Amino acid sequence: MKRIPFRKVDGRNRDDLTVVSALFDRDGNYIAGVRKVIELRLRDETLAKLDSGISVKTSFDAKPGSYFVRLVVRDTEGQLMSAENSAVEIP
Repeated sequence: MKRIPFRKVDGRNRDDLTVVSALFDRDGNYIAGVRKVIELRLRDETLAKLDSGISVKTSFDAKPGSYFVRLVVRDTEGQLMSAENSAVEIP
């Protein structure tokens, strides 16, 4: 949260985050994806408490197997982008 460039409007720290979560099979083939826009309108006190970040939950209906999950986040104020990949095993 420290790297996100908020814009101060009406006493609130504002930014919109676009979060895209995608599920791929073990061969890299796209299975499903979800796009969410999170509108942040935070007071200074609330922002100070979020040093470690925020949690966003997404779920996919998938059969048992090995998958890769890719998460991409982009903000509107600074045009910053970050991505993370993780292997997931569904028993």
